[in-house]
Amino acid sequence: MRLSTKHANQQSVMLQDFTGGLNVSCTENLIADNELAEVINMEIDSNSKLLRTVQGTDTLYTTTEYTFKSAAFDILNSALILFTEDNKILATKDFSEVKEVGTLTGTGEVITAMWEDGLLIASGGKLQYAKGTEPVETIDTSPEHCNGVYIRSGRVLVFDDTDQVLFSGVGDETNWNQDTNDPSSSLFAQIGYKVGGHIMGMVNMSKDILFIKSNGMVFRLENEYPDWRISELGRNIFCKGTASYCNIINNVLIMSDISLQNIQTTQEYGDMKPTNIGSKVANKIANLPSNTKLRYVPPLNQVWCIGENGYVLVLDCNTNAFFQRQFNDVAVDVLSINNDVYVIKENAICKLNAGDVFYDADEPLRFKVRMKTRMADYQYLIKRLTICVTPLQYMYVSNSHFDIGTIKVPLPHLVPSSYINDNKQYIFRNSEPLPYRNNKNIYTRASDKVADSFEPIYNSKFNKQQLRNLETIRKTKRVVYRSPNIRISGVGMGEPFILNFIQADVAEV
Repeated sequence: MRLSTKHANQQSVMLQDFTGGLNVSCTENLIADNELAEVINMEIDSNSKLLRTVQGTDTLYTTTEYTFKSAAFDILNSALILFTEDNKILATKDFSEVKEVGTLTGTGEVITAMWEDGLLIASGGKLQYAKGTEPVETIDTSPEHCNGVYIRSGRVLVFDDTDQVLFSGVGDETNWNQDTNDPSSSLFAQIGYKVGGHIMGMVNMSKDILFIKSNGMVFRLENEYPDWRISELGRNIFCKGTASYCNIINNVLIMSDISLQNIQTTQEYGDMKPTNIGSKVANKIANLPSNTKLRYVPPLNQVWCIGENGYVLVLDCNTNAFFQRQFNDVAVDVLSINNDVYVIKENAICKLNAGDVFYDADEPLRFKVRMKTRMADYQYLIKRLTICVTPLQYMYVSNSHFDIGTIKVPLPHLVPSSYINDNKQYIFRNSEPLPYRNNKNIYTRASDKVADSFEPIYNSKFNKQQLRNLETIRKTKRVVYRSPNIRISGVGMGEPFILNFIQADVAEV
């Protein structure tokens, strides 16, 4: 028989639940699918649906003066707003200069909401208003303790440490005076009257607002005042912390101490249904701290669960698969601006590299994969091993390898036999880097990068060859190896690639 991670007739090569992809299947159906037990710095390639190394980063700004704790993007003023551990508020538009624009009024988790000319900021104290790189304003008339902020129907919503949510006057973030004779004045609503607990967060879902309470109950606010309706959505939906939830289009994710609940619209009674999608990573979730942030990253269609010391548990929303991101420096937040993804670290602002660079903070990233162990009734006899990869740049000899049992198989490498030298002409319709000697890139006179293209080098008298995609390469090794089990794992660093399959000719003896 043949043990393979390749596509079998009735099997799909995808990550299933926790790091499953790269399923090990037997063409004779004698061995069940094998999920991955651990994946670090590898994810599902959006095109091939195979496992690939993650994108590296480019560093845009570093500092020794500040330690960042979170960030937000002011889309109305095209400014990145940063919040520090000592509660400073910073702003930048082009990353060449980061300007101090204020100080937070509270010490809690920072929640922001887009409003009129900028961003409203709630951090546990008075509400604040940021407008690009201008000095931040404090709204003195706002409630004393604003733990969260949300916008609905022209009103600003905030909550404190009780079960009350407060609504500002219509169109006026400074109006918090209640007047029963004026329907446009400030309002309040009690969420879960007399059931105990306080509000931990509020998040939109479709046309409604969900209120997450500390007692494990979630409530739903429908319609507008005075026709609004507050109803219970579910119980035992506990939230780990005040930032441990996020909205994904029409779904909401809420992370508890041991689960990740996905609340989605359904045709069943109540038309909203919570489902635990994190059962296979319960131990990973349990190890995350109470200040874990859940951030949806639209360009990647991923949710990043950011914990302490740079640990990032990532959910791939296309497949409900999980893997781990591990940066070389501590990451504290992530946000997307247009189609770009920015990673905020404790002392730096970074951007995911658009090319196939497997470096972070100018150091190579490390990858690790480990499959679950396969057990035989007696013993397996392995006679031949094959590893097939698609390198995403020219790959040089390194210590990257895969282990099948005690057998080590080096990662196949593609070393270019010739280079494109001294090309002084423009490259036609190319904008990506072309790997060169020692992983350097070739640049045109216009400083454009070039790579992976079937277009010819335009009007070049120095070289007429075409630039082509790097080929798929494989390495086969004949062995004689007996073992009562099969363990497959891989480790390496600095080399970006797609893992197409691992094959083993196996007989059970």
